[in-house]
Amino acid sequence: MRRRPPAGLGPAPAVLADGRALSAAMLRQLFVGQCLVLALHLPWMPAWLAGLAVAVAGYRHLQLRRRLPRASLLLRLTAVGGLLAALWLEFGTLYGVDGLIGLLLGVYLLKLLETHDRRDARVVVMIGVVATSGAFLHDQGLLMAGAALLALGWLVQSLVWLSGASGARQAWRETAWLLGLSAPLMALLFVTFPRVGPLWNLPQVNRASTGLTDEIAPGDIAELSRSDARAFRARFEGREPSPHERYWRVYTLSHFDGVRWSRTAPRELSSVLGRPLDHFAREGQHTPWTDDAPRFTTELLLEPDSRPWRPSLGTPLASDSRQRFLADGTLEGLSPLGSRSLLRLASSGAAPSNPDPAGPAWQAMLPAEGNPRTRELAERLRRESGGDARAFLAAAMARFGEAPFRYTLSPPRLSSADRVDEFLFGSRAGYCTHYASAMAVLARAVGIPARIVVGFLGGEWHPDGHVTVRDYDAHAWVEVWLDGAWRRLDPTGVIAPERIEEGPQAIRDGREAFLADAPFSALRLRELGWANQLRLEWERLEYRWQRGVIGYQRASRAALMERVSERLRALWAWLIEVSPGRGTLAAVATLLVTLGGLAGGAWLLWLGWRHHRRGRDERALLLVLQAWLARRGLGPAPGESPAAHLRRIAPLAGAAGPALEESARHIERLAYAPVGSAERRERQRRLARRVVEARRRLGRRKSSAP
Repeated sequence: MRRRPPAGLGPAPAVLADGRALSAAMLRQLFVGQCLVLALHLPWMPAWLAGLAVAVAGYRHLQLRRRLPRASLLLRLTAVGGLLAALWLEFGTLYGVDGLIGLLLGVYLLKLLETHDRRDARVVVMIGVVATSGAFLHDQGLLMAGAALLALGWLVQSLVWLSGASGARQAWRETAWLLGLSAPLMALLFVTFPRVGPLWNLPQVNRASTGLTDEIAPGDIAELSRSDARAFRARFEGREPSPHERYWRVYTLSHFDGVRWSRTAPRELSSVLGRPLDHFAREGQHTPWTDDAPRFTTELLLEPDSRPWRPSLGTPLASDSRQRFLADGTLEGLSPLGSRSLLRLASSGAAPSNPDPAGPAWQAMLPAEGNPRTRELAERLRRESGGDARAFLAAAMARFGEAPFRYTLSPPRLSSADRVDEFLFGSRAGYCTHYASAMAVLARAVGIPARIVVGFLGGEWHPDGHVTVRDYDAHAWVEVWLDGAWRRLDPTGVIAPERIEEGPQAIRDGREAFLADAPFSALRLRELGWANQLRLEWERLEYRWQRGVIGYQRASRAALMERVSERLRALWAWLIEVSPGRGTLAAVATLLVTLGGLAGGAWLLWLGWRHHRRGRDERALLLVLQAWLARRGLGPAPGESPAAHLRRIAPLAGAAGPALEESARHIERLAYAPVGSAERRERQRRLARRVVEARRRLGRRKSSAP
């Protein structure tokens, strides 16, 4: 029977009888798959790719309705050229992760223009599979994994449909069966297969997980209170730090030009001071600068970052992988992080005890001129303290606790050349960087080595015991060289102790600035009990996914294999003990008998499941019956329908004839009559019983077709 060509995107057979041309239904199937794959990328890719997908689908729709011709070679080349130009304008280059992913997606969408048969359709689906895996270059979270699994299921279902499935229902059933069969193998490979590095290298995505930069001026960190972006997560092994101990060091700033504080990298220090580089930075798994005892052991789950910084709780002492330990008590990775990574770190929880190799003069430098009133104040406080450094620092800190100084998330802008003077004697309102900068300048003005440390303070505790640190936890404090060691001074603890204990959300002054760049953040629902509980539960699941699945690397695999080996050794010892007899031979015999019993049980279950499936699928049941009849010389003639075949051999089947006649009636009814679901199930059951009856009555009787 000839089929009519499809007239549009309405209901139509998936594949035409010749297996070559595609129907509108299959093209719609491919387009939905493209939408699912594109949705995985759109949060990071340009939105105009969605418009491209709709334009291509619209063209194919009109072409199927014979309102437009097939896409010519010129049109396709023009579309590819336009795609390349648009990506170049969007990213400035095609040699980068974003540009290459955009090119892959664009080609995937444009391929639909020239998809006219099943071979082309399979190519489209396979490009979709590659594009789905590419989505994990953006994110490897639990939500992304679930969405990718949905897209992959749709693509596999499309392949099954292209392979000749009778409809969407059968295609989905076969897809579920295929994915179910492959799941144990995927889990086994994930657990046991060693992790290997990538076979190729792509340019790293220029993405920073925090808003911290190599230099700051008073007020810079206040901008980070507007963001809820996650910087890292931490879990403590053993002792947990109290709120006033959760100072996460990231880097130090030692150069002050009168306005901004900036970081001097070890290579620059080596060049400027004429000393070997290893005086300022060394690679390894332990710090060479101090032998302090570790106070905290932390497992960090770090967000992707184009910069090599690694946070540490105080001075970093040792890590589980090779890192770069700096003499100023900070830590760097050997390369930027292209994806979330786990790092186990031991730290002191305090400022470094070793002197900075740059020397005290370097840490006490100030511009020759600038901020005269601050210098005058420092001299007066030094005289009043009798030249005692401790008394001077205490007096300077106490000054910040006096009115009219106030701590605010919306500090006024400082515009003069003498910004420390403007803050101390003018606005007297600021954020952590204002107070840290003023304190460091006061200390240096009287010759006390001082530097600013930039990092994070605090973090949100979760019920399962880990801490989440976000952009708004960014903080700056001061370290001064006193009595042969660096000492931490935090003026914020004087002016706003609630910031230390509760975080920036506890600050009332300028509260409208908190999370101003995240209007839809779930953190705004903290006061709503059930909503906050849902948020915490989701973050707990996502953290466990990142730590247990994404973070399953070589060390985790080795630990798991060791635990499995211990269990197997214990099981073997138990078998030897309970075996009827003694020794290895008896244990082996017991094991073989047990495995044989399990295999036999599994075989019986499989037979039962196969019988159940055949009873619910008249096509499979009929194929089995016809194959059984063919082995006995009663097979169908060429071109003979199943019902005609059964009716022809019924007179030759003796006692099995009535069962074959009734089977033929059920087959015709199921194949051609508009039956409801209840009647279909009943007729399938009756057909299954008649088939069993026919086979039983025929037995081993030999017969031949006329």
